[in-house]
Amino acid sequence: MMSPWLTLRGLIVRLCLCGSLASCTGPRARDFAGKGPPLDPKAYFSGHVRSWGMVESRSGKVSDQFSTQMHGVPRSDGLRLTQDFNYASGRHEHRVWDIHVVDAHHFEGHANDSVGVAHGEAWGNAFEWNYTLAVKVKGHTVNVNFRQIMLLQAGGVLLNRVHYSKFGLRLGSVSEFFRK
Repeated sequence: MMSPWLTLRGLIVRLCLCGSLASCTGPRARDFAGKGPPLDPKAYFSGHVRSWGMVESRSGKVSDQFSTQMHGVPRSDGLRLTQDFNYASGRHEHRVWDIHVVDAHHFEGHANDSVGVAHGEAWGNAFEWNYTLAVKVKGHTVNVNFRQIMLLQAGGVLLNRVHYSKFGLRLGSVSEFFRK
């Protein structure tokens, strides 16, 4: 007969594996190669852009709503994007991204609150952006992994779906749309 400890430990390992696998699912930018309208992230985020969205917990409950004002300044090697977030809860965030164009499909960047280098890929009408942010939670700073997939629609609307996780376990998601 198995001990309760082995059974509990096995359950935890299986849950962690499922969480890790679940955090890797979803569309990839490469899946949209050849689809349009074509998205050039540097061009789209140059100038003034606004967005609106909602934050959802792992269970799907809406925990906050927000709007952003963004301004992108193109540079020869990329873009500097300033974002100001205003949340319904009263919280405000200010983030500045320095994004560098590596080649026709690849991007790298860093923000004032990011950890390490962010990596992006653009194919067709999609842009995928993967990064880690240092997030303040109850007086502590926690590194949280973010994976975004943005899809440009006809008329200039950009849909964005974000999943965020820690230790491979999905913590929640963000749904957002951008308008120039």
